[in-house]
Amino acid sequence: MKLKKISKYTLIIFMLLEPLLDLKILYSDNLINIFKFSPATIIRIIFLIFLGISSFYLFKDKIKKKHLIIFISIYLIYTIFHLYNATLFKVPISTYNNYSILSEIFYLIRIFCPLMLVFITYEEKLEYKDISKIILIVYFIFSSIMVLTNFLKIALTSYNILESKTVMYNFFSWFKPGIYDNIGSEYFASKGLFSYANSLSALLVSMLPLLIYIVLNAKFKVFNILTLFLTIMSLAMLGTRVAGLGMLLVFLVSILLYIFFKVINKDKKIWNINLFLVILIFLTFAGIYKFYPAANRLSGDDYQEGVEERIRESGADKELIKLKEEIKELKEKGEINLVKEKEIAFLEKYGNAIYDLGFYFREKAYPYTEDYEFWFQMLDVPYLERCDNRKIKSYITKHVFELNNNKLDYLVGFSFERPMNANVYMENDIIAQFYSLGILGLILFIFPYLGVLVYILIKIFKDKEKFTYLNITLCMVIMLIYFISILSGNVFDQWIVTLFLGFILGILLRNVKE
Repeated sequence: MKLKKISKYTLIIFMLLEPLLDLKILYSDNLINIFKFSPATIIRIIFLIFLGISSFYLFKDKIKKKHLIIFISIYLIYTIFHLYNATLFKVPISTYNNYSILSEIFYLIRIFCPLMLVFITYEEKLEYKDISKIILIVYFIFSSIMVLTNFLKIALTSYNILESKTVMYNFFSWFKPGIYDNIGSEYFASKGLFSYANSLSALLVSMLPLLIYIVLNAKFKVFNILTLFLTIMSLAMLGTRVAGLGMLLVFLVSILLYIFFKVINKDKKIWNINLFLVILIFLTFAGIYKFYPAANRLSGDDYQEGVEERIRESGADKELIKLKEEIKELKEKGEINLVKEKEIAFLEKYGNAIYDLGFYFREKAYPYTEDYEFWFQMLDVPYLERCDNRKIKSYITKHVFELNNNKLDYLVGFSFERPMNANVYMENDIIAQFYSLGILGLILFIFPYLGVLVYILIKIFKDKEKFTYLNITLCMVIMLIYFISILSGNVFDQWIVTLFLGFILGILLRNVKE
């Protein structure tokens, strides 16, 4: 078999393996202690090295090879500066100093490889039948595992709960009258046997338009309809807002997009069994949305009044005012140690029990004993912000960035590993990656996909022949990935999303340039 065919089939197998490589068991501490990294990471890198070398070897254009070498060299230069700057970090917080240069290098490899996959996929020239099979099988593997494990109550919970790591209530429990009145939605949300609920939501929702395209443009097949049905059910089970409400919005837009292209192409055969079943699936799951775990999540508003009343009744608010006046006098006298003692004492007395600052972040992720001033200032932050994990992570990250006070951080970031190991990694990828990688890192690792998408959109709108239902659907996939990365994060740092991002963009680029 020629290298070209071997390379093509390797790419297909690689993409089909992605759901299995995202299984939580492959990221267990025991396996990581043996291999130093997850076996899934090692397998992916082996595949990508082979695909990269074979693609480079198959390049017939010397100029293209030269450009690729320059491209890789730029990233190597950035890596040297980034790793050097990460060693200059000087904030004395224990959780932020659990840093490994090897782990940081692997992270840079992880976000670089999907960019290479754009080139690889572009050169492989996969046929539509190959692409549709990959998408259908990937969705079927993900969704069937998620639905089956939910029914059996062996699925992992989407959100960490103390009582159990597996879901306590399955899909059928959602419909029991008043069940959400006494039980939190986190006990119903499940992610199958996979790693991260947010990244799983991002992948399955962002590529949903392509799955719907494949179903609507194929002959009626039970497998196709079953895969779509299981996918929508599994997204409802995930319990994230992106997977719940986001899925329904994307579903509706995808149906309208199909009808729009039928109309502008003057195709009178709009209605068929596939469209009927797709709409039926949409209406069914839209109709039961109020029973989704995501639709029954409690917000800070549900607790705010009780917390504020507790603060007033305890007298903590008045005590805080007096303490601030006393601290001001102590600072003027230079008695900093006494200030520290008084602020820590107040935090220990009221921080969690009255002000509800959040035990985990205050005690573990960013210990108040190591930066008491930060947490003392957080007492003045409105409750709806300090009870929001996303906001707390943002406050901590911004504060650490300012404490480090290094101008190079703006250019190349202070590292991905530090906030990740402290478990305060922000849930907004653009902002989080700015702190991790700096402005240059954003330009090199995060924005290239967007830049290529803009180029593609210009080509599409200039050439009517390129303005097709498939090409617009693929563009929609890329745009959704960026939108979700800002909305919920955990996208650009996850193989399972970025590899499909590179794969889809490579296909789209080939479609437009052919």
